[in-house]
Amino acid sequence: MGALYDMGAFYRWLEQANERDLARKRDLLAHALAYKLTEESVIADAKFLLRKIEEEMLARAMR
Repeated sequence: MGALYDMGAFYRWLEQANERDLARKRDLLAHALAYKLTEESVIADAKFLLRKIEEEMLARAMR
């Protein structure tokens, strides 16, 4: 249940975040992927979250 709750919270944040928040989180994840993360499962999760944030940013730009 923990992972499902966390994903639900992430998707709620994704809907409510403003452009600045999205860009900030995108930059933090990109930096962590480039310089900090080493565990494969954590890298995969971070890439997934990064992709969802970028998709949301693109969707908003296309409106």
